[in-house]
Amino acid sequence: MRRNIVALLMLTVVVAGCASGRPDWTDDGKSKEFPSQRYYTGFGTSTNLDAAKSRARSSLTDQFMKKAVAAAKAEAVALRRENSQVASLVSSQRVHAIIKRRTDKIITGARIAGTWLGPKTKHHYALAVLPRGQVTGSLRHEITRLDRATGTYVKRSGRGDDMLRRIRSASIALDAQIARGAFHRILLETDKETVVNLWQVTKLGADLDQLLKRVRISPQVVDDTTGTLLTSVQGALNGAGFRVNTDDTSELILDVRLTLEDLGTRDNWYWSRGVLKMTLKERASGRDRGSVSWSIKAAGRSNSDAEQRIADKSDSLLKRQIRASIIKFATR
Repeated sequence: MRRNIVALLMLTVVVAGCASGRPDWTDDGKSKEFPSQRYYTGFGTSTNLDAAKSRARSSLTDQFMKKAVAAAKAEAVALRRENSQVASLVSSQRVHAIIKRRTDKIITGARIAGTWLGPKTKHHYALAVLPRGQVTGSLRHEITRLDRATGTYVKRSGRGDDMLRRIRSASIALDAQIARGAFHRILLETDKETVVNLWQVTKLGADLDQLLKRVRISPQVVDDTTGTLLTSVQGALNGAGFRVNTDDTSELILDVRLTLEDLGTRDNWYWSRGVLKMTLKERASGRDRGSVSWSIKAAGRSNSDAEQRIADKSDSLLKRQIRASIIKFATR
């Protein structure tokens, strides 16, 4: 009798388990069928099946993107140790954009390997998988494409009369190789066979630096009640690698304006808003190559204190953005 009861209990457990059929990956996205040593996996859930599948694919993409961004940061750190001057010329925003664009292509082959509907919650679960072997092939393909693109931009940077366009091409070539280095780091995790690189990052950076030094820019400042903007612009241009001219021999004029607005007081703090606008013009033709503006807000214990803080923020912003902004103007 006791033996029959035990058997009945065991059968009940088995039947209950089969009825639920809950896959192991619905808890944390990890699957014994698709081990992490061989697969990238992504997990998603929603009350809608299609949405769950989409979230699973997005989860997989996000995981790989984080991995690639971390690898790019490692590349930047290594470059900074080797040559801090070249490292300062890298546009982290463009590197991130390149990695994002290429990652979308690498993850294209992901498939939905399983779905499950929770009987109580009525939530759909989905698992997206991508074999690491497939990723290895895609990485090699994208690395080759980045090397070819680098060659194209290097050629463009060496010809033509428009120095801004040449600088832009040299800058893209440098950033493409940082992204390439990030993908190569990921590749070596599963494939020890390196992809030979014909491009040296330090050489690309040195070439870009030389082009920057050939561009002469005269800063012109108006609407500056702080009295510090001209010094900030000159310092930012020098820091970005451009040649600063104070006479009329430069090819380009950089018009910079800082307009301030008193926002009144709040909780005994004086608030002020500044609009910093920067416009690049060709001296000979008067043609605008482009403009960009930023809104800056600050508070202080007095109006002058608030304005000084805006001036400080403007100085910091120019140091961070002036090179990238001028290079963007090259397309116009």
